[in-house]
Amino acid sequence: WFKLPTLEAPCQLPRARRLCRHRPAMAALGQCCAGVAPALGSMPSAVWDQTSAWYTSTMSPGTSTLAFSLLSHLGILGAAAPAEGGLRVLETHCGDALAASMVLPAPGVASYTACDFSEQMLRCAQENLGDKALFKQADSTALPFEAGSFDRYMSNMGGCCVSDLDAKLREAYRVLAPGGIAAMSMRLEAGDGDSSFALINETLKPLGYPAAAQDREGLQLGKDLAALKAKLRSVGFKGEVAWRTWVILPLHDEFAFSSFATSFPHVQKWFSGLDEATRAEATAALRAAGKAALETGSIQIAVAAVVAKK
Repeated sequence: WFKLPTLEAPCQLPRARRLCRHRPAMAALGQCCAGVAPALGSMPSAVWDQTSAWYTSTMSPGTSTLAFSLLSHLGILGAAAPAEGGLRVLETHCGDALAASMVLPAPGVASYTACDFSEQMLRCAQENLGDKALFKQADSTALPFEAGSFDRYMSNMGGCCVSDLDAKLREAYRVLAPGGIAAMSMRLEAGDGDSSFALINETLKPLGYPAAAQDREGLQLGKDLAALKAKLRSVGFKGEVAWRTWVILPLHDEFAFSSFATSFPHVQKWFSGLDEATRAEATAALRAAGKAALETGSIQIAVAAVVAKK
């Protein structure tokens, strides 16, 4: 348990548009978002450190709405929350912990621990949460906490970013006290209604974009809710409730969608190798696709969520 030291250049932009200062880097092709949650210090962890600005500027404001839902299902918000502090809460894959920063302090929460494998993302969480939480850099598949340390466990959009989902679920179960509740969500690769990553792949593929197949379990399992619930039961959870939904990104015109797409590390790396004419063609195609999607709906990410009790 520790507080991260004060740095010379943490997330320091105004709260209304808090971004991390590091420029987005180029991730290896074929990885979810910036990279799979790795052993600490490995290449994907460094990639996530450097792509924190991309995540916090667009992904986090959208995914935080799902985090609010998960917190509600954990009984932390509203009438379901305990009248007095008592719940010990752990959030893994916390990112910048935007939702938690808007909720805490909460009457029913005795302690809130924010955990992420990326040091830079954890710095962003510390900037948002300040002294409202404790912080720990750790891998969600090997948590450095004693069994039964927490009453609530949340991992928003973390189920899709681990290479070993079984280990993540076992750890979630282990660190919960008896009667504890876990709430988790995950992105669905090419999920029904996805008009974000799936639309990017569909738009750029005719121009040679090497959209790699994402067969990692956490990106696919939520398409079968019965299988998702069975997976949680296999490690000991009970009373599972699972659903599919969408995360709406704050992208409201074709230029914002194009900027989001070309800042995505996978696309950014591909763009860097294009000639000027192809780059212009790809940008125009993204803008046209974004405009068409927004005329009939929104830019959204297909996700699945599950809540279960120990």
